[in-house]
Amino acid sequence: MPTYYQPNEKIGALFQAVTFAIAFICLALFFSVRYHIFITHDPLITLTPTQQSKKHVVVGLHVAHFSQFDIAQNKFVMDGTVWFLFDPNETSLDTIKKFNIFNGSIQHVSDAVIIDHNDSKIAQFRIRVEFHTPLNYRMFPLDAHRINLIIYNRFLSDDVILQSNKNDITFADSMFLPGWKIVGHDIQTGIKELTLERDNKQYSDKQQEAIIAFDCERTDPSIMINILLTLLLMLFLAMLTFSSDEDSVLIVTVGIVALIGYRSVMQSMTPPQVSYFIYSDYMYLFALAGVIITLFGGIVTRDQSSSTFIKKCYIIGIYSFFVAACIISTLILS
Repeated sequence: MPTYYQPNEKIGALFQAVTFAIAFICLALFFSVRYHIFITHDPLITLTPTQQSKKHVVVGLHVAHFSQFDIAQNKFVMDGTVWFLFDPNETSLDTIKKFNIFNGSIQHVSDAVIIDHNDSKIAQFRIRVEFHTPLNYRMFPLDAHRINLIIYNRFLSDDVILQSNKNDITFADSMFLPGWKIVGHDIQTGIKELTLERDNKQYSDKQQEAIIAFDCERTDPSIMINILLTLLLMLFLAMLTFSSDEDSVLIVTVGIVALIGYRSVMQSMTPPQVSYFIYSDYMYLFALAGVIITLFGGIVTRDQSSSTFIKKCYIIGIYSFFVAACIISTLILS
């Protein structure tokens, strides 16, 4: 009995475009909501509370602007005014002048401007500081960060304590951070315990610190959109195997090669170079898994006739897998 060849049924371009658009819209909406939820995994820096004392120095800061605000490289350069409210009968101006920046350096400091304030005095210093802070990038590019500027003075007397509150931290109205915004801030003061070691013997030391924390979240979604759109386009390219008469292995191989090229390019661009997996790494693995599944799906349905329904199920299933994996992993990592 003669056998008749039935051509492999192809999936139309409209179905491919619609499923791609639905997947992109679902993830774009989810990520747009996630962008406005402040969740940070940066290490929490704590200080030992100081004992109550009638002698104190109040520290405050006015942030004029950041001439460099590079979270990926963990480098910040800030211009502003730091001020200290003190009693000259308890603490000298020379002692006040010996403040410094932890995890950074003071590039410029002006002479003190002294202002009388009741029985106390306010010493103002215009400063430019460069500093870095402990950061965790595991949610990149959905990451939010807490930037810590630490001011310390090791020369204050033990009976004189640093004090402050968040109202003592102010910002210039014209301050602008490209791609980021400060959504909150706080300050804590206290004592940092230091341990010194010499000849197998340990010695303790301490210094008074004021930790000014800036809560920052992204305002520019372009990095997220570029990554998401690129990965979805790789999936779309691989799934063209269901819409072509060409060998499915060849088409999916092109998708795999494109993913490898994407990975090598992204390594040299914006993602921070860290030794642990970040969220964009998981997205890449989800897309790669989708392309490999497409490879097997194309082989299974290649010689089947009347397989339009099965192919559509493969396409919907792969997009659903990618969307669900991206959303669930976000919730788990957060």
